[in-house]
Amino acid sequence: MKVTGLETIRLAEFPAILFLQVHTDEGLIGLGENCVGVESVETFLHESVAPRLLGKNPLNINEIHEVLHQDFIGFNGSSIAVRATSSIDIALWDLFGQVTGQPIYQLLGGKVRDKIRAYNTCAGSAYAKGSSNIDRNRKAQLGTVTDHEYEDLFAFLNNPEDLVASLKAMGMTAMKIWPFDEAAIRSGGQTIHKKDLWEAVDLFKRARVAAGDDFDIMLEMHSLWSTPAATIIANAVEEYSPFWFEDPIRNESTDALIRLKNSINLPITVGETTGTRWDHHRLLSSKAVDHLMLDPGWVGGITEASKVIALASTYGVPVAPHDCTGPVVLTVGTHLGVTYPNVELQEMVRAFYYGWYQDMVTVLPKYENGFLTPPSTPGLGTALQPGINQRPDAIVRWSRLG
Repeated sequence: MKVTGLETIRLAEFPAILFLQVHTDEGLIGLGENCVGVESVETFLHESVAPRLLGKNPLNINEIHEVLHQDFIGFNGSSIAVRATSSIDIALWDLFGQVTGQPIYQLLGGKVRDKIRAYNTCAGSAYAKGSSNIDRNRKAQLGTVTDHEYEDLFAFLNNPEDLVASLKAMGMTAMKIWPFDEAAIRSGGQTIHKKDLWEAVDLFKRARVAAGDDFDIMLEMHSLWSTPAATIIANAVEEYSPFWFEDPIRNESTDALIRLKNSINLPITVGETTGTRWDHHRLLSSKAVDHLMLDPGWVGGITEASKVIALASTYGVPVAPHDCTGPVVLTVGTHLGVTYPNVELQEMVRAFYYGWYQDMVTVLPKYENGFLTPPSTPGLGTALQPGINQRPDAIVRWSRLG
């Protein structure tokens, strides 16, 4: 078997998502995906990855992973190179599963559990229709609020009590919200004004009172804050028991992360925008990380994600794969979640899961009563919906062998 083509597909309706199909001479197609800044990822795939992949045996995953790690410049963090390689790696594992007739969780060693606990990230239906590198204000995140059943971002800002009730009714036992973001946009994140602080704390308090003690609430901070401001917020919200305090500051400065950890009493979660095991090792060895979040589409694919999860286990740190990105990454996360003992949770966005995700792929992990179960069919167990690459808004680019 050899790779005969790389096909990338972008959709104008969802400008932050990129789908990748790796074609082979035996007619099998591996599926990958990436999110945010995807025109750059697309260009890198065709310019820098395709010449090294076309004609190769796609089952030589380790060899290809190593070759693509040897870029002279740009291969660290969650750079364009890392994200392009992540998309390729996911597609190669999908092909591996199709060839062997096994789901990815079986290829990774088999299941330690049948399903993984899910939590709902409270985005709305318009959240995926922009780039989070460009639009970080709440108006852009909200988009046009419709009568869609799951306008959860609007709900947590306006009626967290009804939001909690709705999630509990479908069996969900945890959610993630970000009531402090707009305050960071207004202040630049270096400080927080008292009025903004207490308004956001009140939203979290209302959610906690409605949820009771048997429902977890994660506090997302989107790396928007300085260490002093994040410390003030953590101390103000502590009594309402956030399950974790996620990405309160940019984590490039290990010293700043350690200083924050030593100043607060909340468990810290970081890692979704961090790529490769080396950068995750820096975070883990700081001893300032209580939960690790990784994104299979940004960390280096399934190959690198597996290494990071194993590394986290040596520090006693549980892992929760990220998904606010796309249906392929969600599917990968659930395969990882049933394979590795130290994966504790899988993120999902019900507004996406019951909305546009179903328009993109043929199968999704099964959600039922607070848990996700990965597909049991070969490879990822899903594929792009027929005709995606023929949509009027589709931007399709090919690199072919020969």
